[in-house]
Amino acid sequence: MQASVKKATAEVARARRALVRLGARASTVQVAADTGIHQSQVSRLLRGQFHRLSRNVRLLLAYAAQRGRAPAAQGADAAKASVIRAALRTWDATPEGAQALVRLLRSVQDLRRGALEKD
Repeated sequence: MQASVKKATAEVARARRALVRLGARASTVQVAADTGIHQSQVSRLLRGQFHRLSRNVRLLLAYAAQRGRAPAAQGADAAKASVIRAALRTWDATPEGAQALVRLLRSVQDLRRGALEKD
């Protein structure tokens, strides 16, 4: 064990508190989808496991501030934007990748239609 551990700066301590609060009101999956940060990284940061204000910490702090001003249910436009961001992050920017992603989404659509028809 290290003999001397640096104490977190006041700025880091404030950031930790803000991100822990964000973690209490938002899922890591949703935050990851909205910000583009990997879900495991979001999970770690929302638990306050960081020592400096990295780019991802700053991005999450901005997201937390924006989310704090917006109503909890952001509506269809926000949901649509979230789906588009997730699809674009999944796509490898090739025509073949686009075709594969479209086939996947159409398959999901067909599955949903089939499930609705059974009900």
